[in-house]
Amino acid sequence: MPLPHVVARANKRITNRFIEPIARRASGFAVVHHIGRRSGIGYSTPVNVFDLHGRPLVVLTYGERADWLQNLRAAPGRLERADRVVAIAHVDVVDRQEAWPALPRFVRLVLRLLRVQDFALLHIGDEFADEP
Repeated sequence: MPLPHVVARANKRITNRFIEPIARRASGFAVVHHIGRRSGIGYSTPVNVFDLHGRPLVVLTYGERADWLQNLRAAPGRLERADRVVAIAHVDVVDRQEAWPALPRFVRLVLRLLRVQDFALLHIGDEFADEP
């Protein structure tokens, strides 16, 4: 069961603004740049990211209804990680069984307690020389 939507709204308005500059460079984090499917406005969302078979794996703590995921399904986006910006070609949602081997033991424990079941596997395209 994903975290409640009210937590997502609080994170979007408050927490993400402080975490985003750190997530651009910190290990285990990245920033997803996406365009709002209704508003057309550009957004940046910090996410926890791990490596699964050479592809970025993002924890869906809010489930498949996360705004950034819905936006990426509607239009292309970018992933910024360790001062590298790459195109996100498309996204597959994978279950816990497939994602589990890519996660450290402590992370698996926390995600089990939070009842997180879904993960986004990002398929990466070209690298960008400029900032998003």
